[in-house]
Amino acid sequence: MLTTLTVSEFTARLASKDPAPGGGSAAALSGLLGASLVAMAISLTRGRPEFAAHETLLAGWEAELGRLRVDLQLLIDRDAAAFAAVMSALDLPDETQAEREARHAAVQQATREAAEVPLLTARACLTVLEAARAVLDKVNPHAVSDLAVGVLSCHAGLIGALFNIAVNLPGLEDRAVAAGLGDQLVLLRDRAAPLVAAIKEKACGDPAFAALRD
Repeated sequence: MLTTLTVSEFTARLASKDPAPGGGSAAALSGLLGASLVAMAISLTRGRPEFAAHETLLAGWEAELGRLRVDLQLLIDRDAAAFAAVMSALDLPDETQAEREARHAAVQQATREAAEVPLLTARACLTVLEAARAVLDKVNPHAVSDLAVGVLSCHAGLIGALFNIAVNLPGLEDRAVAAGLGDQLVLLRDRAAPLVAAIKEKACGDPAFAALRD
């Protein structure tokens, strides 16, 4: 499992000529880092008397982020496995008509899976961004920079996941499935952008971050 590797081992795998893990697994990892940092901002806030009015909201999002962190960690390995399945399908024999038909079906199924797994990553990342937006002005101000890094990391994970959806769409012969995935791609992109913009604008309202304003 990729998630049992050390940071050095994992990044060495990414830097190698092996095709997996690749961008999809890295996107899930970026989302996991983002979710963890947003959770950190909440953890540094809960229990402090001055934020008691937000305790229920913070506790709810903390629980949701815990679930998302589990999902994103699993998606690191699921993405690599989905790519490996595509490669295995392409290696199936194709000398007879029956073999060609079986190979074709396997490639199509594996390609669809390779597009659907990063869709799960993108959806999880979007929920993390929604969490960050919901708690931004309700967390310890000393943790805002951590939350901001989490947002940027999670947005990178989301966009990276969308790239990994897009790269698989031309290989799908079921155009209805491909079109549906393409629609989801655009929807996720468009829902994420204003969240990130709003978070950056709010965070950069702090004079300490004035140099980072657009």
